[in-house]
Amino acid sequence: MNINNFFDYHYYRIAKFYYNRDGADATTALISVSAVQGWIIVNILLFFKELFFQGEKIKYGWIFFLIIMVGTIVYNKKKYRKKYFLLRDQWINESKGDKIKKGILIIFTIIISWSLIFFNVFIFNKIK
Repeated sequence: MNINNFFDYHYYRIAKFYYNRDGADATTALISVSAVQGWIIVNILLFFKELFFQGEKIKYGWIFFLIIMVGTIVYNKKKYRKKYFLLRDQWINESKGDKIKKGILIIFTIIISWSLIFFNVFIFNKIK
């Protein structure tokens, strides 16, 4: 499964789980995929910032954070607009074993993406 296909699947599974609440608009799935992608981008940028520009302070870092998070939401809103049923048709017949494995991978990805900030802080505090 390539990375784009993985995020499509992530979107589909979260949308399916919250379908009764969100319907085909899948707002929760949109937020989930966007948050994971946004946190990964933010953490990669923080990692390189600490690696190459350790002494530099970012005066308005929260603005970059907001731009990245809002940017991923806007991008994904356009990408997944009216795609729930198309994605459902793609994965509706997957085996129960695949569904469990991929579901665990999605949960793991959500946890890791949110935990990367602590990993970055831990690593760079040890190096200093």
